[in-house]
Amino acid sequence: MIKVPMSEVANRMVSLQAELQKQEVDVAVIRQNADLYYFTGTVQDAFLIVPASGVPCFLVRRDVERAGEQSPIRPILPLTSVKELPQAVLDACGSAPPKRLGLELDVLPANTFFFFDEKLFPKQQIVDISGSIRQIRMVKSSWEIGMMRSAAGISLAIAEAVPQILREGMSELELSIELETIARRAGHLGLLRLRGFNMDMYFGHVLSGPEAAIPAYSDSATGGLGVSPAFGQGASERSIRSGEIVSIDTMMNYQGYLSDQTRNFCLGPPPSRLQEAYRFVQEIHHRFREAARPGAITGELYNLVWHWVEEAGWAEWFMGFGAGRVAFIGHGLGIEVDEYPFIAQGQKLALQEGMTFAFEPKFIMPGLGITGLENTYLVASEGLESLNTATEELVIV
Repeated sequence: MIKVPMSEVANRMVSLQAELQKQEVDVAVIRQNADLYYFTGTVQDAFLIVPASGVPCFLVRRDVERAGEQSPIRPILPLTSVKELPQAVLDACGSAPPKRLGLELDVLPANTFFFFDEKLFPKQQIVDISGSIRQIRMVKSSWEIGMMRSAAGISLAIAEAVPQILREGMSELELSIELETIARRAGHLGLLRLRGFNMDMYFGHVLSGPEAAIPAYSDSATGGLGVSPAFGQGASERSIRSGEIVSIDTMMNYQGYLSDQTRNFCLGPPPSRLQEAYRFVQEIHHRFREAARPGAITGELYNLVWHWVEEAGWAEWFMGFGAGRVAFIGHGLGIEVDEYPFIAQGQKLALQEGMTFAFEPKFIMPGLGITGLENTYLVASEGLESLNTATEELVIV
């Protein structure tokens, strides 16, 4: 079991406390699992209390023993009732009662917020610190990048396995199951965390043929039929045929850190129109790697890519079609699928060294299929580095 180093947790805590002081927030109470893992090194049923200055306190409902084994945070104290939180917050802040208390309001359920606001902390002003937390998390340390490189290594194993597994007549679901087996044996945790409300994801989208262009409810360029209305996206039971592009869009999780990769395969020659689109996707990546350097503005990069697409006459099918088109071409990646930054319409964030994001230009053509190429990129001092090292060619099996 790989544990988050004490130095990582200490540096993150320093950054959070500096941000609390900047925002004039006296204390933060962190509850969401992804944020708990980031700041403590473990996921438990717990509350992390972080004063703007002073010693944080980790209150754990279950399991205190496991928290002690996995997290370097001290003190770790048992919590038998949430009614104990106000006193614990007061103790963490010292003698002066806090006036402004920060919560992750982007993910906190409304009934929990009202309970905090009306019952536990009626004298405090509750403010949202989710934006501050997400900005701290968007720049990765060398240790985090190492974890993401390992996740990308699982993505590589997936891509290299496809030509040995893919055969005519097998279903998308059969292919997805075989690839997931390889991924799990290589260290994929299975779990995928998303911050957005009602956003679901499992493994990724293994799609083929014309049905691959069917949109889904998920906020993604590709969707697919899935196997049930309960989860209407991803691989279905349709049989894969020769001459169809098979899109393998998978999300790997190594020790909590993610890699997002899309590679395309075909049994025999693919449709010429999709092959043309794929060549242009490769060109988009090449141009984007030149443009996306530290200091580049995310929304401007989005507009630039769209300019290339419109200029080349491919706009009708880019990132979806009709009402199913999405308003992004890249999303931050780390512990969650949808971290900062977003390469999306209207975004004003500047790229910084140490950011990681998935860039996924794709073309969705009704009645024909889909094609696309996705890499998880690291923003380095000289530009972008792809953490995904699988061939970027359309692989003809």
